[in-house]
Amino acid sequence: MKNSSQLAESKLIILYMLNKISLPMSLSYIQEFALASEYMDYFSLSNYLSELTESEYIVKNIEHNKTTYTISKKGYKTLTLFENLIPKSIKEKINEYVALNKNQIKKDLEIIATFKENNNEYSVKCAVYENKVPLMEMNLKVASKKYANTICDNWKKDASKYYLSFMKSLLNSHNEE
Repeated sequence: MKNSSQLAESKLIILYMLNKISLPMSLSYIQEFALASEYMDYFSLSNYLSELTESEYIVKNIEHNKTTYTISKKGYKTLTLFENLIPKSIKEKINEYVALNKNQIKKDLEIIATFKENNNEYSVKCAVYENKVPLMEMNLKVASKKYANTICDNWKKDASKYYLSFMKSLLNSHNEE
């Protein structure tokens, strides 16, 4: 069992990472860092996120079936008071992780591909956002879960290509008339 200073350090690590990334961060990215670095196990991390959310040090947001976390003002104030308790080596690892992953995290926030099932019919939503403003949103109905998954996977991989192709097609057909 961890002592109280280790618990505080673990929570400060989460606050520090959320502050450094300056973006809403998905659970999967938080887990990737914390578990790969072996700073905390899965269950402890889940517990810390829950406690930090309940005590309003971080904000949990669920949008487009995706959960993200951001640091709150209260969390930021606490971090500035106790940041010195985080070892320099851990801060350096967090800074390195942020530098390597920030663009991908930002990209993941801007490309949405989800689906819902209703009476064996699947509604797929694909979207591209820039600074939280939709550039393109598309809703499709498909006949199977397999098709819905394929569309979501392909959109996530090449959304910018599809967006550009769609725009080109619309603009070219208009210019040819």
